[in-house]
Formats: sequence, structure tokens, C-alpha cells
Amino acid sequence: MKVLDLFCGLGGFAQGFKKAGFDVTGVDISDLAGKAFELNNNGKFAKADLSKVLICDGDYDIIIGGPPCKPWSAVNTTRRGKRHRDYRLVSRFFRHVEEHLPQIFILENVPLLASDVTLRKHVRKLGQQGYSIAGNIVKYSDYGAPTSRHRFVMFGVRGGEAHIFFDKLSEHIRPPKSVRDAIWELRNKERDEASDHVWPELRTINKYRSYYERGKFGWYILKWDEPAPSFGNIMKTYILHPDAFNGKPARVISVREALLIMGFDKEFSFPEGVGLGMRYQMIVDAVSPAFSYAAAEVIRENFS
Repeated sequence: MKVLDLFCGLGGFAQGFKKAGFDVTGVDISDLAGKAFELNNNGKFAKADLSKVLICDGDYDIIIGGPPCKPWSAVNTTRRGKRHRDYRLVSRFFRHVEEHLPQIFILENVPLLASDVTLRKHVRKLGQQGYSIAGNIVKYSDYGAPTSRHRFVMFGVRGGEAHIFFDKLSEHIRPPKSVRDAIWELRNKERDEASDHVWPELRTINKYRSYYERGKFGWYILKWDEPAPSFGNIMKTYILHPDAFNGKPARVISVREALLIMGFDKEFSFPEGVGLGMRYQMIVDAVSPAFSYAAAEVIRENFS
């Protein structure tokens, strides 16, 4: 089954589907995302501005995608909903569904999207075109990623029953992994001693030590024996390594550690020329491959 991955980024959604045996084509506006997508063998990549371009070439059985979440992000307090320039990109996702009428589509985004009026409009329209559609909140740590990040997932199937997807997905739930499971082997490695094991050397961490130790909102030290909470770009949110203030210099987690916590394979790597801040941003924008593999397996076992 051929998969079209819209707003593919570095390929978190695609990685799970590729691992499950699907043929994936990714589309994104970013050249750097495309290089990362292809470097890690996620499938074919096409550069396109999806706010303007409709991907019409090829027949796709499945359309997946995670449009930019800023219009509905809880941390975005300045411009939300229709005031944000990215608001229309969810409609562009559904425009592709209407164009191709795939057997299956999956949309992933932040939980606040679930109540959006434009989303409900598209659901009603696709229902008239023979789609059964169901949505639910999933937690990445249920599927093998050591982060408790919650995401809204909408599943649509043409000529089938969408609720079966979530019923079967629940069979793939397993005990959560901890931060220790993900990054312990990097604990004693120096900066840049392993691939992408780099982090910004920030001078202000100790200044805010009391905030971190009190657990002030937004000031977080990861715990070894728990999944990580959802976090944003480490260059902006300063999520600290579990050993911070415990006999070692306090630092934020590295790019490699962020990748592993999000559920990427140890072999994943970035191409040359991707800056530190951009690498962190690509990671937090990604769908966890741990979840996408579970979703792909459900489709392969029950809908292909």
C-alpha cells in the first residue's frame, strides 16, 4: 500500500510505516527536512509548499500527516486558531484526502485540535463521501516511546469501521519505558563523543537552580525512572538531564537524547548543515516512530 506523508518533517510518521513494510512518499517545504528524511531511508521525498501546491501525481492508498500545531498549541498564547497563518494547513491536509480519496487517512496533532470547528466541517464532508471517522487522544509512552506526550489522532477509513483502528491499537499498548531505558548508555559520554550527542552550553542554568528544584512550571529536571514529559525545543525550554545538580554539571539533554526519548532508533542521524536549534525543533515537531509503527501494524493486520 502506498503512503503519502504530508508535512513529513524529518520522517517520524514515515519511519513507522516504512518499518512495517509500506511504500512512503514524504512531502515538506523544508530542504533540510527532506535531507534527513532521505538520509534515514524513510522513502521518497518531494519538496513542496503545501499551502499552495496540491500533490496530484500518483495513487495513494493511505494519507498520513501532522500539520503544524502552533494554531492550537497550549504554549502558543499570542496567536491561536484562525489568527495564525498555519491555521489553513489542516484544511490543506483534508484537501488532499478529498483529491485522492484514499482507503485510509491518519491525522496527528495536539489535543486542542479535536474541538476545532473547521476540523468538524471536514469530518462532516468526508462522512458524506463514505468515510467512517474516529478520533482519540493517544500517549506515546503507551507504544514504546519514553515520553508521556499526548496527541490527538484522527483515523478515517472508506467503506469500513474507523473505531476498529483504536480497538486494535489498544492491543499494542505495553508498559512505559523510562528515561533510563532510553539514554542511560550516554550518561558518561562527553559532549560530541557520540553522534548528535551535543547540547548548547548554557550559562544561566545555575542561576535558576531553585526553580528547577521546586519544580516551577516550565523548569523541569528529567527523572531517570519515569517517562519524560512532553517538551518543546530544548533551546527554549531548557529541559535538564536527570543528573543535573547531582554531582555533575547541569546541562540540557542532547540532540541524541531527545531523539531517543521521542522513540527514534539509535541509528537515526541528521545530515550535515542542520543547526543545533533546528535539530531540536525537528525532533519536537515529529510524530514518534514508536507510535507510528504501532499504527502501521494495525493497518497492515486489519485494513490491507
